Amino acid sequence: MKFSSTKLSSLLFVAVSATIVGCAQMPGRSTEDVITQRSNAFWDARMKNNAAEAYKFTPPSYRQLKDVERFRTDYAGIPMVDKREVVSVICEEADGRCVLKQKFDVEPPMMRGTKVPVYSDEVWIREDGQWWIFKK
Repeated sequence: MKFSSTKLSSLLFVAVSATIVGCAQMPGRSTEDVITQRSNAFWDARMKNNAAEAYKFTPPSYRQLKDVERFRTDYAGIPMVDKREVVSVICEEADGRCVLKQKFDVEPPMMRGTKVPVYSDEVWIREDGQWWIFKK
């Protein structure tokens, strides 16, 4: 059986797409892993002061109320964080809610050279089948 280059390209595209979708839905990936990965990506964007990228992690319901410029003014600037570490992730799947506990090493402007550990909880919610950072 002979395939034209167009048909071969189409078949290859379908095969690659199916593989990607299958990998994205691998059962071995826990909700906690997904939350950790999304939180890390959110904080990577925040640390680069990339509000547009960080905004993408807010839920659709938030984005209906606040645009990226409002998000930028609410969470403006680069946090004074030297280091960030995920301590734990606890999920209540039935509630569609996870709490990520994190530790920051912060250098306060008035105490140059001094690292202060700060612990914070970050809430993630499930909306439309995806996990999003909860912002008010």
